[in-house]
Amino acid sequence: MLQSRAALFELISGRVAWLGQRQAVLGQNVANADTPGYRPRDLAPADFAALVASRGQERLQPARTAPAHLVSLAAPTARFRDLVDREVELKPSGNGVDLPDQMRKMATTEQDHQLATSLYRRYVGMLRTAVGMPQA
Repeated sequence: MLQSRAALFELISGRVAWLGQRQAVLGQNVANADTPGYRPRDLAPADFAALVASRGQERLQPARTAPAHLVSLAAPTARFRDLVDREVELKPSGNGVDLPDQMRKMATTEQDHQLATSLYRRYVGMLRTAVGMPQA
């Protein structure tokens, strides 16, 4: 049971990290909408389905880091691949940023982030209820 809880927290944390980094990249695109020669960038889609499938094959071992601690659940640092969109319509200045498209991507990323954090909060709430702790 501990393994599935830690894996779920790790997956949600990875998703939130990817979404946060994507939001930063899209924000840079919007900030450079008037920069001559700038090409919009995005992050390569993270393959979370493969990560979920691989988590079932690994065994998560509890690690005692201090006498008062049972398990270390530190989230891994993730690096995501940056992509330059080469198939964009360029303006005469050579800039390829399409603001409506970037804003749509930012809104979708924000919605996905809200969903991931909501899932995380609800899961923590269920765990707190299961161990008899009051909801915060």
